[in-house]
Amino acid sequence: MKILAALALSLALIAPVNAAVDPHAGSMQVIHITDDPGGSVGGYYQKYKALSDAGTEIHFHGMCASACTMVLFVEFTGIKACADEGAIFAFHKPFSEKEGKVARSKRAVKETRKIWAMWLEELPPQLRKYLKSVHVPSATEGDEQNTLLLIPANLLLPKCPLTVADQ
Repeated sequence: MKILAALALSLALIAPVNAAVDPHAGSMQVIHITDDPGGSVGGYYQKYKALSDAGTEIHFHGMCASACTMVLFVEFTGIKACADEGAIFAFHKPFSEKEGKVARSKRAVKETRKIWAMWLEELPPQLRKYLKSVHVPSATEGDEQNTLLLIPANLLLPKCPLTVADQ
């Protein structure tokens, strides 16, 4: 593990989302995310758009990293999200790979900065301001691929009414 800003953790770029639907939730769909390492930005956008359109409630119980953090985009107004104590959002700038290696060309750096600027504009103003003021890890710009900026979820979301332990 590395320390960077708050902390850093290892990130598996491709792993299954550990989410479960709560059968006791009544008519509103409740999804519990215990640890989500992220993945395809396009896939996460489509997932969160559908969940927002459905008026889904999402409870975060562990780490939400990389593309998972798209849940915080202001356009997903139909998602009601909350977090348990200890839940964490983990950020890094986007990057692309070619033949298993992070692209670090001048063009890749320029594209990363452009995409990151667009990403920031989708976030709530206070979070956007904070992320602009700190070093957010960028594999394209030389940081190690598994380095993340961690932010406690309780700084970004309300506390969930019930924790996993209470259920």
